[in-house]
Amino acid sequence: MPILAKYTAHAIYPNIYLPRAIYEDLQTKHPDPKSVSILVHEQTHIERQKQVGWLLWGFMYCLVARFRLNEELEAIKSSMKYIKSEGKGWDTDKNARALSGYLYLWCVDYSTAKVKLEKAWSEA
Repeated sequence: MPILAKYTAHAIYPNIYLPRAIYEDLQTKHPDPKSVSILVHEQTHIERQKQVGWLLWGFMYCLVARFRLNEELEAIKSSMKYIKSEGKGWDTDKNARALSGYLYLWCVDYSTAKVKLEKAWSEA
């Protein structure tokens, strides 16, 4: 999807849309763990959309900030587990800024996001 996936990844059941650079990296023999973690993140969204129903999930994601936050945290936790298993670190500050910003429709304030992400990282 050229418009949606130019800079960010998206999951719309049953498909995952990735920016070209990430998609191409995933095609290599040794993809960057960050690229794989993005795929893991989006796959978590796909699994949850399947459980809830993709249309209801989409409406809830767009309209209910708390639902959006919880869905992102679940997907982020999946990514964190993968990244940690690869012996890599996680930038909770950068992710808290993103989670509290326009990309996720300001579903949470920065300090709450930071606390939740630090807890998730320690539990990953």
